Amino acid sequence: MKKNIRITVVLLLILFAGILLPGCSAKEKAKTVEVPSVINMKISDAEKALEEQGLMLQVVKSQPSNSVPIDCIISQNPMPGEKVKQGTIIKAVISGGSENTTVPDLTGKSFEEAVSILQSKNLNLGDISEKENDAPVGTVLSQHPAPGTVVEPGSEVKLTVSIGKFVTMPNVIGMNVDKAKSLLESQGFRVTKIDTTDTVKVSGKIVLYQYPMPELKVRPGVEVRLRISK
Repeated sequence: MKKNIRITVVLLLILFAGILLPGCSAKEKAKTVEVPSVINMKISDAEKALEEQGLMLQVVKSQPSNSVPIDCIISQNPMPGEKVKQGTIIKAVISGGSENTTVPDLTGKSFEEAVSILQSKNLNLGDISEKENDAPVGTVLSQHPAPGTVVEPGSEVKLTVSIGKFVTMPNVIGMNVDKAKSLLESQGFRVTKIDTTDTVKVSGKIVLYQYPMPELKVRPGVEVRLRISK
């Protein structure tokens, strides 16, 4: 009799467990959480944030990034805000840091060409220095950093650019106009206009005024205007 009672009790317990266990299991399976955002987080911080929600982190890829610091998360899947079951693995792409670039050789190129090359290399134009030189105006004479230097994208490259060669304008004031014209032309200048004035009583067609002014730094071949006495 006692044996039959024990068997009956065991059967009832098994039956009771069978009724409850599926319900508990279903409840566990149905539990979902909202995926938190781990973008821009360091890996260790992202793991903690996901563990608090019963989720796991898996780094699947590393790629260069100029905006996200190295070893921080660029993107995640599933996305933030999605509803997933606890235990879900969140796959992440992390930053490998900025993708470095090599500074191109810009010396000897025109200023416009140099700027275009910098833009194509994702580099920026830095300070520009001007220098008197025999090279054509706008020619790049030197640069910093030097060609071949490895830098981060967006770095600045400073240029020194030619402004051409200048000469000193000779002083022809007080000279006879013919002598003044001969001197100017022998130095490569062009006398393009000669005015006369009678406001100053000086005989012999003497140069009273010149433009550009004496001792001024000018480009070779510049036009010169003279005003002479009658």
